[in-house]
Amino acid sequence: MENKEKGIKKYLAGIFCLVIVVAIFGGIGSVMGLPNMLNTIMKTAHDLLLNTVFYLMAICVITGALGAIFVEFGVVNLLERILRPMMKPLFNLPGVASLGAVMTFLSDNPAIISLAKDKRFSSYFKKFQLISLTNFGTAFGMGLLVIVFMISQGYFVEPFIGLLGAFIGCICSTRLMQRFVCKAHPEFKEEFAAVLDESDMKASDEVKETSMFTRILNSLLDGGKTGVDVGLSIIPGVLIISTFVMLLTFGTGANGTYDGAAYEGIEFLPLVFGKINFIFEWLFGFEHPALMAFPITSLGAVGAALSLVPEFAAQHIVNGNAIAVFTAIGMCWSGYLSTHTAMLDALGYRKLTSKAILAHTVGGLVAGVSAHWLFVLYTLAFGAPTTFEGGADRYTTAPVVIEFVSENQVKVGDRIFTDEAGDTPEEEGSLAQVIKAMLLEKDDELVIVDGKKVDVASVVDGEKLPEATRESLEKEVLAAFEMYREELAEEKYGKALNELTDEELKALDEATPFKVELVAEEQAVEEQTTEE
Repeated sequence: MENKEKGIKKYLAGIFCLVIVVAIFGGIGSVMGLPNMLNTIMKTAHDLLLNTVFYLMAICVITGALGAIFVEFGVVNLLERILRPMMKPLFNLPGVASLGAVMTFLSDNPAIISLAKDKRFSSYFKKFQLISLTNFGTAFGMGLLVIVFMISQGYFVEPFIGLLGAFIGCICSTRLMQRFVCKAHPEFKEEFAAVLDESDMKASDEVKETSMFTRILNSLLDGGKTGVDVGLSIIPGVLIISTFVMLLTFGTGANGTYDGAAYEGIEFLPLVFGKINFIFEWLFGFEHPALMAFPITSLGAVGAALSLVPEFAAQHIVNGNAIAVFTAIGMCWSGYLSTHTAMLDALGYRKLTSKAILAHTVGGLVAGVSAHWLFVLYTLAFGAPTTFEGGADRYTTAPVVIEFVSENQVKVGDRIFTDEAGDTPEEEGSLAQVIKAMLLEKDDELVIVDGKKVDVASVVDGEKLPEATRESLEKEVLAAFEMYREELAEEKYGKALNELTDEELKALDEATPFKVELVAEEQAVEEQTTEE
């Protein structure tokens, strides 16, 4: 009878799971179209694998090798001694805990467990302190990877502001966890986590009788192998979690329709968070609700969350403040939902997992808020940080020439677009819609030149065109730029162009990559000749 009940429960669980899966993907497919949804999922995962995962793996290998070098030649011990004085007053931990912060910063969350299970290390801790190490170490997990990645996106000051925010969040998380543990188990406040015996007191550190070259080579290769392991471990999170989050975050393709391209979606998360975005705007300074996808993804895997940043950059919705907040939350929440249980289980305190997760949730929020307001203070004191080549917020000064080449055609850059008779700019597939799509497509290819952010697209009059034809094409081109501007307003602020405040409108115009102005053909030719 009992076996029959278990069998029924398994069947019911299977049916329930099937219903949930069908409901989720059926709902998405009903919006995008089933073939488009499946193509988008596959293409997004494939692009993430090639352009993000392997890039992150390369960073993991390099940082892993660097971390191994630091360990081998005593840099870690040096950092530990420098950081030791702040452990007790800030974290209520013994000085040796700083070694855990350095090790997790250079590698990943589980590094704290290998230390905590070492009796020589854990003997310095009382039980409540040792348990709180899971929160302490997790706050700095994969820190070096996150910072290096953000720097590679063109930001330098912002990641270090985020590091300071993560530091503040770590204080909150660690102290709160200690409070929870002491309240649940008062005896842990005085009991030591481990007591050394004679065998433990024997020195285990031996001087390696190898050459300097061999030590360097072994450290680099062993650290690189560790980096490969970390890089491989992030693949499932990036491909599964990021693909699904992007499916819920982004919208239609550049042409305003679904065609099964990568990074399309149903814009569910922006819709949901858009209703309460005023909260996140005040807490984190997020200007677009889609940015909340990063903190949500970080809960499971920070590597997956990092994969969102380039796409945010392509959408022109990320800025320096967001990078600082992403860094803080990414470090603090670096997959703690997936690692906390295993970490506490390894220490023998699985029953305290819920308290650890609650404390760290609060700590991550504090980290993000701290990073935001630290960025605000930095900006007030020193001005906005410079964004370097390769980052997200960059534009070119080289003009894009739009030229009337025939009776119903315009040339934009090296592409010719045809105006169909009888259509209007608002109609799908019109010349205006096609040009708008091209402008949106080209946004992510722009680069900064001399710190300038405005690109002027010059419209050259075709001298041989009839006046009526020229005016018609001109109307289409101007409409395309207006639609393009409307699209940017929706992406940046989540509202229509006519709903923007004067301040928002000014900021949008300053950040718009492509603008249009009408010039005479003779003037354009003269300017081009001068440049050459």
